[in-house]
Amino acid sequence: MRVDLVSIRGAGVAGPSPGLLSQWRVGAILQAVAVRDAPSGRLWLNIGDTLYPARIASGDQSGPAHGERLQLRVLRNSPVLALETIETEASPARDIAADALRRHVPRQLSPTLLLANLAWLARNGAGIEALPRDVMHAAARLWQALPQAATLTDPDGLKAAVERSGTFLEHRLSGSSGAPSGASIATDLKALLLNFARVLRASGARPLATMADANSAPVPTVRGPLAALPAAPATLSAIDGPAQQLNELARQTEGALARLTTVQLTHTPQEGSAQAALIELPVRYEDRTSLLRMRVERDGAGGHAEAQESWTLEAAMELGAAGALHARVSLSGHRVAVRLRAESAAVVDALSARSDELESVLRAAGLEVERVVCLHGMPAGDASAQPARLLDIRA
Repeated sequence: MRVDLVSIRGAGVAGPSPGLLSQWRVGAILQAVAVRDAPSGRLWLNIGDTLYPARIASGDQSGPAHGERLQLRVLRNSPVLALETIETEASPARDIAADALRRHVPRQLSPTLLLANLAWLARNGAGIEALPRDVMHAAARLWQALPQAATLTDPDGLKAAVERSGTFLEHRLSGSSGAPSGASIATDLKALLLNFARVLRASGARPLATMADANSAPVPTVRGPLAALPAAPATLSAIDGPAQQLNELARQTEGALARLTTVQLTHTPQEGSAQAALIELPVRYEDRTSLLRMRVERDGAGGHAEAQESWTLEAAMELGAAGALHARVSLSGHRVAVRLRAESAAVVDALSARSDELESVLRAAGLEVERVVCLHGMPAGDASAQPARLLDIRA
């Protein structure tokens, strides 16, 4: 990809600053960060804490995403400053994952934003005539593919929903788990999101660049406390005009895709014996939606044949006005321990009232129940644990 600087006079923190053209000799290597103007999508390059307006001269015309880091080589400095991206040599999988994270993390948005608008379209679809028919059809397919909450109470239903969550789409397409059927791919959530994004762009939508809101959409990691993502309002209900609604849908769809890709990248093998997987599963309950976050972790046997594997499953979900619910199930051999937490005292009481029933079900499955506890409040995390670093952002 070749990028030209529109002007050699950049804008620094303290206002306009002289260009550095005299210091940029042909062949020099520069580090830059792409900056997109939200209303227009215009491209700027942040080089040395100075912003320079830029345009794509050749290559991928969509250009770099907001926040994407670039390594550039100076091709020429007259009559314009022409730069080209440097293709790095083959790198280990960890470096490839880090490059992908640098691209997707700044663009990720909470999936609850798009889910709220899909629910709104499903409720009001009959009265919406301004949006293109192809967009409404693609939105309806995506909505119908969301698993119903009732199906998740059945092991087979939960397994099918996880398989279709989009987290494993590329793995299934690679044929590592056998040739996937066309029907299974057609109902995969990532495949449907990609189709929705394509239809929106074909209908003229232009997603406005935005930075992820860390408060509403914390970066997903396989370590640390597992928190539920709060529900979001249906922003389409407050937007006038089909063009603006299409742009909003496109922005949220691409943000949801970036987050799903970030979740997939957290599955890169970690050092040590313990392995963990994170899954974010949209759930439909009547005309409402929520997001079920699950983390599965397996502790290795430590090289001893007689040692038993230990599994831990955590789940977190927003229950609307009742607040968040968190569950942690630890399984070691045939011993199981369950800890349930809720923000609402009423929910804690309801869970406690049925804890004996849960114990009976677990024992009937052949498990030895160590404990089932119901607590008020969300987990604070392990203060002694080292925080996980998803991405090294140093240049």
